[in-house]
Amino acid sequence: MYKKIISIAAAGVILSSCITAFADMGKRGDLNGDGAVTITDVSMIAAHVKNKKKLDTASLPYADVNFDGKVNVTDVSAIAAHVKGIKSLPYDPDGADETFEGCDAYLIFADKNMNWGNWNGQGYHGVPSYGIDADIVGDGTYSVSITRESITSPDDTGANPSLVYDEYWGGERYLRSPEGCTIMCVDITGLLDGTLGADGSELEGFLEDGDAPNINKKVKGKFRGDNIEVTVESIKADGYEIQFDPSKIRYGNLDEEDNCYRIEIANLLTRTANDAAIDVESFDFWNSLEITFSITGIGDLTGSDRETDPEE
Repeated sequence: MYKKIISIAAAGVILSSCITAFADMGKRGDLNGDGAVTITDVSMIAAHVKNKKKLDTASLPYADVNFDGKVNVTDVSAIAAHVKGIKSLPYDPDGADETFEGCDAYLIFADKNMNWGNWNGQGYHGVPSYGIDADIVGDGTYSVSITRESITSPDDTGANPSLVYDEYWGGERYLRSPEGCTIMCVDITGLLDGTLGADGSELEGFLEDGDAPNINKKVKGKFRGDNIEVTVESIKADGYEIQFDPSKIRYGNLDEEDNCYRIEIANLLTRTANDAAIDVESFDFWNSLEITFSITGIGDLTGSDRETDPEE
């Protein structure tokens, strides 16, 4: 399925007193069809729930914002919190990309407490995935990210078990912001054939022949990796660029157990803080982490340059 996840990020949105926010998933929450989610929509759904004025058939499908199959006071509260800038509307648990025209690229991240953990791409149905992936269809520039909205939204396996919450007054729980960094990598699935190590050494073939390497890590990709050029263009925390040392970023078949081409910015699970391209101790953010990179040497993956999924 192809559904675009649109993230709305604004500095200081949690502290904002504005009463209007744009819809972040099509028309969801926009009950009067004016293209925005406003206090008017809150009034409309509240009137519906109280049986004062029912929503028409055109608006009703967009009122169930928590996807539980019902329109009730929970949806009223969710839309009101969104309008007040307190909490964005939840993501559709069936909204993750599970089919990729090219190769699934995704952001691997965990802070020093293993909070905000995201380890898999959305191309792998049935495994936890909470990031916003990129579909690598050929040479070009791409971005992958995780956001507060995506990391807290359920995927097809359920809620993210790695999250650490703080409790505020009234018993309300709020996701703790990431502090420090244990791992920050980007994996691009399906590019490599498993014959060339990241250090340039020859590897014995250990990957399988098969279909859909773009979403199946254990199937041989097309490339050895020595002709692929990848460069990190930017690392942004909450939309602001952070400093990094390009000379410390590692590229290539770093795992040596799958077909993923990896961009390793920090990995304290296998290396030290001194090896990281960022300051892992002082690194933090509130709402979003985004990595933009360019890639050349893979041509066009939507044509004859890749094996296709027989189900596509």
